[in-house]
Formats: sequence, C-alpha cells, structure tokens
Amino acid sequence: MMMATTENVIGAAPVAAAAENDARAALYAVLAHLFISSPSAELLRHIVDSRKLLADDASPLVQEWNKLRAAAEVAQVDAVRGEFDEVFVGTGRPPVSLYASSYMSGRQRGQLLAELRDDLGHIGYARAEGSEEYEDHLSALCDVMRGLVIDEMATADGFERQKVFFRDYLAPWYGRAAETICKCERTDFYRIVAGFANAFLTNETEYFELA
Repeated sequence: MMMATTENVIGAAPVAAAAENDARAALYAVLAHLFISSPSAELLRHIVDSRKLLADDASPLVQEWNKLRAAAEVAQVDAVRGEFDEVFVGTGRPPVSLYASSYMSGRQRGQLLAELRDDLGHIGYARAEGSEEYEDHLSALCDVMRGLVIDEMATADGFERQKVFFRDYLAPWYGRAAETICKCERTDFYRIVAGFANAFLTNETEYFELA
C-alpha cells in the first residue's frame, strides 16, 4: 500500500461530483485490497452489501460489479486464499505477475521504478513503511489512484494528476494483466475480479478521454 507524504492545499472546485468520486475511490480501494492479499470474510461481505455503490443500469461496469458481488457472496475464504497464493505468490515465479514492469515492454524494471518513484515523490506519495511490494504492483497503483481521487476534492490540479498517473502507469498494461488472469486455468474467483478490474479501468480510460 502507499501513503501520502504531503498535505494538500485547498484549491479549485472538483470537476466531478462528490458522489461519483466517492464511488471511484471506493472501487479503487476494493481492487487495491483484492490484489494485495486474498480477501477477508469482512471484505467479501462489504462487497456483497455494496449494492448502491453504482447506479443500477446495464453498463458493462455495473454488470461486472454485480458478477463480483455474486461471486463474493458464495466465496469460501480458505479457497480464495489458496487460489490467491497459487496464482499470484506461488513458489519461484508465480503463474501471473501483478507488476507493471512485467507488461510494459521497452522499459526495464529499474528504469520504470526510478521514474515511478520520482513521480510519486512529486505528487506526495511513497511506499508505506513495512510494505513488501514494489511501487509498480497493481495494488499499489490502485491505492495511489484512490488517494488521488480523494485529493481531487482539495487540490486545484487533482483531475490532471489522476489523468497523468493513470495514463503513464495503469493504462498501458491493465488490459493485458486482466487477460492473463482470466486465461489462467487456476483462477476461479480471481477471474471474476479481473473481469471487474478490466471493466472499471476501461471506464476510467473513457473518463479521462484516453481511449
């Protein structure tokens, strides 16, 4: 997980409605938790009970969210934990990588991490003390986005910060990662998670007009 290292200054009015940003921040938080470790029973219940988080329509995002809610309702904590460990942890090299550097061809891991750490420093974020994951982990990047969405309410350039960070560190690879998870024969619950992640981040791509 990431942590903010600077205080934000009150600036211009946010470009998105507060309710919309609340929902976006909550969904980024869900992804950050689901990809850093297997979900607890409490998190699964929270997902199931979040019926009103999104508008009730027929959009791909809402459909995938409802699939995740349905999967969370019947998920067994121990089984999902075993799946998470087998797919994302494993012994040696896991079947599926959750690191941006595994998918962003043309940028060596050291170079990507150096650029990412520099950009995080400029926007006031750093890896939390005690964190065992590198900053280019999908969970960490989603956690930064969650913070930036919240920050938008208090900063003049909040929307632009989100857009640039998403463009540089999530947009280039989230689709490939989701596809890899879905194609992995060892995934069950996380195939549903990947479907939702892909739908949500595609929605974000359209929100930032990057498509």
